[in-house]
Amino acid sequence: MKPLPYPRRPKSVSVSRAALFMFLLAVAQAQTQAPPSSRSKEAPEHRFGTTTSLVTAPVTVLGPDNKYVPGLKKEDFKVFDNDQEQEIAGFDVSFLPISLVLCIQSSGRIEGLLSQIQKTGNLYPYLVLGEQGEAAVISFDSRVDVRQEFTKDPDKIIDAVKKIKAGSDATRMSDAVWRAIRLLRTRPENHRKVIIIVSETRDNGSETNLGEVMRDAQLSDIIIYGIRLSTLKGKATQPAQPKRDVFPPGVAARPTAPGVVSTPTSQAQSHVEVVNAIQFIIEAVRGVKNLLFNDPLQLLTDGTGGKMLAPLTTSSLEESVGKIGEELHRPTMA
Repeated sequence: MKPLPYPRRPKSVSVSRAALFMFLLAVAQAQTQAPPSSRSKEAPEHRFGTTTSLVTAPVTVLGPDNKYVPGLKKEDFKVFDNDQEQEIAGFDVSFLPISLVLCIQSSGRIEGLLSQIQKTGNLYPYLVLGEQGEAAVISFDSRVDVRQEFTKDPDKIIDAVKKIKAGSDATRMSDAVWRAIRLLRTRPENHRKVIIIVSETRDNGSETNLGEVMRDAQLSDIIIYGIRLSTLKGKATQPAQPKRDVFPPGVAARPTAPGVVSTPTSQAQSHVEVVNAIQFIIEAVRGVKNLLFNDPLQLLTDGTGGKMLAPLTTSSLEESVGKIGEELHRPTMA
């Protein structure tokens, strides 16, 4: 007879699976039957908040005769954003200290006008800044140089303008204004921030995009004024360079009249100077093209609420500085 087989014991794996299943089922029942108070220890809710900033909008109201209109009240103004009227939280007439950055083109293209520009240096401290104002001076051609950091000392401002020398033909206007904006961002919030650009209406060689510069100026509440220089006038008044004769003494550059001995004196007398008008024609065409299609100076002034002036003489250049100062020192509504 064969012996009866021993009864087989269930595998341990089956026992552990069953026990695990029963344990999970008990935990699930305990969680569903737990009182609400036991769930109050969950992680706290995360709340997100946002704040709105009070936007200050300085305005100057002028009448038909370009004269300041006094006596205005809060009820005389309405402010709209995307066609939606906004609440005017505060209204005050204030005289804010001015922080000014003076950006002056130092390109060799306007070398003939540089002496006139330097003469206006003594006007900015007194006609534009006033008693509490401060100014920094930047020159730009192929480089952007901070000639003077912010100062209230009139002598330092005047001296910085006088020391500007003509350089290369590049005109890095956007880079200069971008640098001016960075300087103005360090000034107190209660200052009125202004940039005055004395330059041709061109930008040549800048690494900073003009649109980015204008957007930064708008976000920083900076107003830009422009004093446009005439390239054609700058070329016409540029100092004449001494010409050197390429021919050695005794060598005739051109035939002389019969019976006349060729000497340096006779050669000089027979020489007729021909004015090269090509460069003036080129500059005139470029100037018209810039005014019609690419006028960065006009864009910067219009985009920030400033003005552009185009003086033609030394006296009108000085008058332009005076007009900017007059407008800045009118009372503003904030």
